[in-house]
Amino acid sequence: MMFNYKPKKFWNDLLSNSFDLKGVGHYRMSNEENLKMYEEKKRILSHDLKTIGLNIIPDMNVLEIGCGVGYWTEYLKEFGIKKYTGNDIAEISVEKLKEQYPEYNFILGDISEIELPREEFDIAVMIDVTQHITDDGRFFKAISNIWNSIKKDGYFIVTIWDPEKNVYLANKLRLNRIEKPRGLEWYKNVFGEHGQVLSKTDFNDKYLLIIKKS
Repeated sequence: MMFNYKPKKFWNDLLSNSFDLKGVGHYRMSNEENLKMYEEKKRILSHDLKTIGLNIIPDMNVLEIGCGVGYWTEYLKEFGIKKYTGNDIAEISVEKLKEQYPEYNFILGDISEIELPREEFDIAVMIDVTQHITDDGRFFKAISNIWNSIKKDGYFIVTIWDPEKNVYLANKLRLNRIEKPRGLEWYKNVFGEHGQVLSKTDFNDKYLLIIKKS
């Protein structure tokens, strides 16, 4: 029988039981295997940033949606970022990351419900998250919320699970019902002509996009 997907409870329960890369990655893989996968993702992102000439510097104000267990928080900290805001729907995530990174700001809540400040951030990062917003109305509100929070000439780093990338998975009846694939057109409906896609790269089973806001 299908369970009723309630994101807040689902992710809080999952991360309460497994606050590690296995919890946010592939549960059938070991932590070591997940770490290897995440290190490859980090390599891809670093390569794309270098290719488009986007230098992350300490003075930038950075937003991360779906900070999870803090893998990308740590990655951003390596650039010397002083102003970082992390958001997650899971209470356990925000509690633990506040303890681990007291110098940073963390916001608990559904990104389709909370209100972000407008034109506040130089970069917004949302990796391996958007496919878990299964409700279309909430998806539109979430992406609009994030997009409006990015400054002019700022950047949105986001992964998309495009159904055309893996037709089998896109059409398979997923028993867990916690993912929904969407192509690039869904995102363009939000930022339209004001969003320039600077890069689109294979990222495991998704695409990694870097979009500049004009």
